[in-house]
Amino acid sequence: MRRFALLVMLWIILSCTSSASQAEDYLIKPGDSLGVTVLGEAELTRRVVVSPQGSITLPLVNEVRVADLTTSQAAQQITAQLRRFLKNPQVSLELLEPAKTQVTVSGEVRSPGIYTVAGGARLLDAITAAGGYTPTADMSRIAVSHAGDSGAAVTVDLGKFLLSGDAGVNIPISAGDTIVVPTRESAVVGTVTILGAVRQSGQHPIVQGTTLREAIMLAGGPTEIADLGSVSLRREGSADTVRFDYARAASGDASANPELKPGDVIYVAAREQFGYFTIQGAVARPGKYEIAGKTSITEAIAIAGGVGNRAKLNDVRILRSPNGKTETVQANVRQIMLGQAENVPVQNADHIFVAAGKERPDMLRIVSVVVSLGWLLTRR
Repeated sequence: MRRFALLVMLWIILSCTSSASQAEDYLIKPGDSLGVTVLGEAELTRRVVVSPQGSITLPLVNEVRVADLTTSQAAQQITAQLRRFLKNPQVSLELLEPAKTQVTVSGEVRSPGIYTVAGGARLLDAITAAGGYTPTADMSRIAVSHAGDSGAAVTVDLGKFLLSGDAGVNIPISAGDTIVVPTRESAVVGTVTILGAVRQSGQHPIVQGTTLREAIMLAGGPTEIADLGSVSLRREGSADTVRFDYARAASGDASANPELKPGDVIYVAAREQFGYFTIQGAVARPGKYEIAGKTSITEAIAIAGGVGNRAKLNDVRILRSPNGKTETVQANVRQIMLGQAENVPVQNADHIFVAAGKERPDMLRIVSVVVSLGWLLTRR
């Protein structure tokens, strides 16, 4: 059963590469905050804000226009400019915080009103900014109207995203949008309380037949630091708790996915945190991640969605600054995956850079994800 769950989780992760490609399609806008990393050049590595004219300012090259480019295209633009001053510069660029967007949220939310959210935010982000939805909200009939659009409002079934992870219905929102969350019409048999490492803890309504997994998804799903093997359920009026493995429930194991009753309390435990690391370069989801337990370089790459196109796994570099002095640790991830080299543990505040080369990444990406998932499922 553990092997089956591992394969199912692997399929889910690999199927999510489409969402990663959506992030890569984001076009930089004025007001966006960007993180620029130049490998081995600490003075050029910094946070910048895109000017109203669509440019950023960096040492050596001064202004570089990045508006209407993807982060990959902007990194190439900066690289081309730096080649006049540096030999073989390796540049990565990360969207740290999109420009702000103002929307109106009303109806069955806890705090209706006008809210400013990050540019590129999606429907659930706007609802969360308004305090989240109420127990009587009908998440299957949310109306979204666009500013200046004289047509009828778009009806969105956000329940498909909350229950099954259908990211396509969690639509992006634009400045001036109006969002109305209607009242649920179907019969609610009661509420359950969901606490811990979920995105929207608190009381949530259930209908007859709601299961543990469905309730957790109604709470926005588990967070990145959730311990999926430690989900506990306590029935109303009982002091005893029963522990369930959420990964097994997600794989279709009915024994790990009980039907809930009104008054149930669900708690999703969080893994112990040991700091953070950042990862850039040829990975599917570059960015900043928290370290949960002992994390190796291969697991860090898997957490970032695996390697991207032309990843050069025989020359992965880790920049770390113990005692304020920067040093570079080189890791041959290809040999590590083949069992020919010792895995490198990730430390707090490490910056990992996966360079782009000429290697075919598909099988290596699968191996890296399998190694990580196998470790996560067997460590407990």
